[in-house]
Amino acid sequence: IISGLYYPQSPYEFTVVAADILGSVYERFLGKAIVLDANHRAGIEDKPLVRKDGGVYYTPSYVVDFIVRATLGQALESASLREAARLRVIDPACGSGSFLIAAYQALLNWYLDQYNAQNPSDRDRLTEGKRAVLRPTPDGSLALTITERKRILTEHIFGIDLDMQAVEVTKLNLLLKCLEG
Repeated sequence: IISGLYYPQSPYEFTVVAADILGSVYERFLGKAIVLDANHRAGIEDKPLVRKDGGVYYTPSYVVDFIVRATLGQALESASLREAARLRVIDPACGSGSFLIAAYQALLNWYLDQYNAQNPSDRDRLTEGKRAVLRPTPDGSLALTITERKRILTEHIFGIDLDMQAVEVTKLNLLLKCLEG
């Protein structure tokens, strides 16, 4: 069963599914319950009050993007690499992680821009050795290494939720974003 969930056995490739779609799937997942009937057969029932009682609400992408631009975006606008290293983003009710994913993407974009803006001789240093933060891509541009993407994720992004299933979905979404590309 488990191996059937992974590529190439699975018909789904989660790395190409947008985070907001995964969030919507998660929200619907919380609205259902698996129940056993008198004959011990499993069935799925709707839980119509889960959104109200559980506080589960999915924030639309345009709202998430606005908040990330107005907060993290402004903090990064004039920050140096040293100043940015001290920034932390926390979502105390992360749900499926839409805010954290948008913040993480903003950080990835910002770091890539900062590294690309350095002098060519310094940029060469950033692409060599075990501590390389940039790697060449097939089209000739530079991208962040997986090690750098992981460092940015683990040093800057934090979230918690009362629903541990939500935390697991957030972790999955962030790891998929980390492995993207």
